[in-house]
Amino acid sequence: MSIATLGDSLIHYEVLGRGEPIVFIHGWLGSWRYWWPSMQSLSSRHRTFAFDLWGFGDSSKATDKYSFDAYVDMLSQFVDKLGIIQPVTLVGHSLGAAVALRYAQREPERVRRIAAVALPVQGNTINDRLTNSDSATILSRTLGVSYPELDMEIRKTDTAAMNNLARELLNYDFGDEIMNCPRPLLVVFGDQDTLIKQPAFLPEPTNSLAYIALDSCSHFPMLEQAVKFNRLVLDFTTNADGDLQKIAPKEHWQRRTR
Repeated sequence: MSIATLGDSLIHYEVLGRGEPIVFIHGWLGSWRYWWPSMQSLSSRHRTFAFDLWGFGDSSKATDKYSFDAYVDMLSQFVDKLGIIQPVTLVGHSLGAAVALRYAQREPERVRRIAAVALPVQGNTINDRLTNSDSATILSRTLGVSYPELDMEIRKTDTAAMNNLARELLNYDFGDEIMNCPRPLLVVFGDQDTLIKQPAFLPEPTNSLAYIALDSCSHFPMLEQAVKFNRLVLDFTTNADGDLQKIAPKEHWQRRTR
């Protein structure tokens, strides 16, 4: 376990591997730990980092830090504190995907590219249970899943952190930020995700903006389809010609665009 101090609070993080850096940012359910299989898979080519957001895992529980802006600031401070080489690739999941996207808008020169997994594109795509239930209940009753990487950490979550951020993001629409993302952006969904629904409309895909739906996959593709997901991230990070439409797998999400 590695701990760093940010102001008067503690942040827990883990590091593995060598190469160009990737920072993994977890979502509403769980902690850094469910990124561990991806970190192991990618560590031969990347120096991988994952940390616990405020109120999750082993990072400090402080209600004054349970806000979207505070989490974006936390990512910025984490990159600085550890001296991570920039620009950095970000891989974020649900809440973490929103944090990564906003960070790239705010500090584009510090970001190489972003993979946004289960991004809550519009507030109405967020399952209401995230606003009023605890994490263990959501896992068992809404998703019906169990993985060691989740079960080991889920009860460390401060329910207030999860609920507060879900309520806050109910008022957000990331459509414009997707369309105007200053760095290459890959948006990944599980086609059976009941926690973050696929939105009806998205900006038109381009060479630097791609959407991929993983078939027969729910909210945690990094655990449910680990081999496919890790290969997808590797293809994304090593894509040399900048055309995201060429990366695998090829099941591009066929939805209406705006």
